[in-house]
Amino acid sequence: MSVVTQQTRRRWATVAAGIAILLSLPVATSAATSLIHAQTEDRTASPSAQVLLQRALASAQVPHSGLAQSTGSLGLPDLPQLADVAAVLGGSTRTRVWWARDTAWRVDVLSPTGEQGIYQDGGRTVVWNYEQSRLTEIIGTPSVRLPRADDLLPPQAARRLLAGVGPGDRVESLPGRRSVAGLRAEGLRIVPGDRRSTIGHVDVWLDPDRGLPVAIQVVDSAGLTALRSQFIELHLAAPKPAVLRVPSAPGAGHDSTDAPDLASRLQRFDRGWLPDQIAGMPATSPIVGGAATYGTGLVRFVALPLPGRLADQIFDAARTGGGTEVDLGTGQAMLVSSGLINLVVAREGRRAYLTVGLVDAQLLRDAANDLLVNAYVWFG
Repeated sequence: MSVVTQQTRRRWATVAAGIAILLSLPVATSAATSLIHAQTEDRTASPSAQVLLQRALASAQVPHSGLAQSTGSLGLPDLPQLADVAAVLGGSTRTRVWWARDTAWRVDVLSPTGEQGIYQDGGRTVVWNYEQSRLTEIIGTPSVRLPRADDLLPPQAARRLLAGVGPGDRVESLPGRRSVAGLRAEGLRIVPGDRRSTIGHVDVWLDPDRGLPVAIQVVDSAGLTALRSQFIELHLAAPKPAVLRVPSAPGAGHDSTDAPDLASRLQRFDRGWLPDQIAGMPATSPIVGGAATYGTGLVRFVALPLPGRLADQIFDAARTGGGTEVDLGTGQAMLVSSGLINLVVAREGRRAYLTVGLVDAQLLRDAANDLLVNAYVWFG
């Protein structure tokens, strides 16, 4: 591997980690959990928006199989360490899923050149590359990883976003759709209560009885569809056990790899601490690998301290990669924007930070300026 390639990958490894942490959040510890416990279901009446939300969040154990189409237009730059993510979030992906429960499933990613299968078998994950005839077992469960195609299936994408609903976000019913993959579906819309979110609204359609999300659409604050995922075919029944069995694949190559936990890779960069509040936004998760998340409801962002040399490399890469220099009042900053996801890298002297989130650029600029002015982290 050339020195240039190594340096380029290193520049964007931390950017990738920041986006990975962002897209790994939120978890179901928000007001959505309170809504679950607060509702008493009346099965004789049409389900309310809150009940639909409850059923969607509780749908991870609903068995099903089908074919889904996901289309993203997030516009992430095609950068080293982010190429696969850019392809998943910025293109069209067809996936076939067989789901028994959240610990037993199989997802095949279909492409013009072949297929790749991902198997979840209890505590292990195995990737089967049909074209290369190779099985790869992923050892360990990373706390933070880059998104995969299976994350964009309607149930997974919907549960992740709905879990972040906060007390200020609006939850309302939509007119049902007569047929999604042959099923009648009830509609649910989430509108962020804070205008600093880059999400305009999230629409979810689900099977009203089982709560399984069958379609999702994320529209940004400019009214453009950033993500659309929908089942084309769907069967609400448990798949046959044989379909979920990891192939024995006689004659195929076999190898294993450690789970690519990007958070652990960042721990070597941590030289200090981050505050309980930035730009008026409270910390909402434990620090992971030197990073922390801030905000409430659907307005959340990640802050990462950066060592000076790596910060310089990322700053320069952002400038040459189409970023825009912005004025903080303190230090220097570059903004990289994709419409839905914004990212700011800021530096002054030996202090540098990266902030990234589904929030407007001004909030990230305020957060970066706050970090630089108050010098929360020092690097030796």
